[in-house]
Amino acid sequence: MEPSSGLTPELPPGRPPEASPDAVAARPGAGGTPPVASRGRRRSFAGAAAGLAGAVGLAAGLLAAGLLVTGDSGRGAADRAELTAATASGSTGAAAGARVTVTGTATVDGTPDTLTVQVGATTNSPSATGALDQNNREVAAIEAVLASAGVAKADMQTSSLSLQPNLDSNGKVTGYQASDNLTVTVRDLARSGAVIDAAAHAAGNDAQIEGISFSISNTSALLAGARAAAVRDAEARAEVLASAAGAKLGPVVSIVDQEQQGSNVVTPGTSFAVHGAGPSPVPVQGGSEQLSVQVQVVYSLVS
Repeated sequence: MEPSSGLTPELPPGRPPEASPDAVAARPGAGGTPPVASRGRRRSFAGAAAGLAGAVGLAAGLLAAGLLVTGDSGRGAADRAELTAATASGSTGAAAGARVTVTGTATVDGTPDTLTVQVGATTNSPSATGALDQNNREVAAIEAVLASAGVAKADMQTSSLSLQPNLDSNGKVTGYQASDNLTVTVRDLARSGAVIDAAAHAAGNDAQIEGISFSISNTSALLAGARAAAVRDAEARAEVLASAAGAKLGPVVSIVDQEQQGSNVVTPGTSFAVHGAGPSPVPVQGGSEQLSVQVQVVYSLVS
């Protein structure tokens, strides 16, 4: 007798039951339509894989451009900036906007034509007024002989004036001392010795001469030559630096004149008294004077 359609047929021992058509349709990969949860998991995995590939591609691009620093975690922002600049401009040549700053110097010699000297008188007297009155007369005599020697009033200037007591070892006042000095400019160097001699004789034994200095009245031509030489010196220095960096000099960006005019030949603190009349004027030698110039020049650099 055939089994009825409502009964499940018996299976041989060890044989698994066959899946129903509905179960086969629900199984992934079995030719049926996967369930909704399975399709979502597949889309999530594909999206993660695409994101990871994009991140790997971005890192490779940054490494190729020199913008991603790896390895040493201690390298700072300055190191990264150097790496970027080196990648952008190459190991040699000039980066955009690169500049070099140098200082050029030059020194020239000139012959002084002007003398400056301090002349005056120091007088002593038992009274303060006596010391001052005597000093006034002697300094007036000095001014008169200077004017006679051709020194203009504008070239005579009082530089020091003092009146003080003289004290012994016990601090007792023994008298008074007056001192008056003039700073005198002599513009005719050939006659400067005679001028000094005349001033000393006008005050006699009370005459004082201090600190002689020499100068050049017009340094314009000398300084112009020195500046030109200093600029050439700066350019030569900049050429060496640019060549060492694998670049070339571009146009000048700025020039700053740092003039350092040579100081006069001075004998500070020298003081001596003149006694009696000499057979000849005071010998004076002007020698030479150096003028120095510095210029700071900024050049642009080009590759």
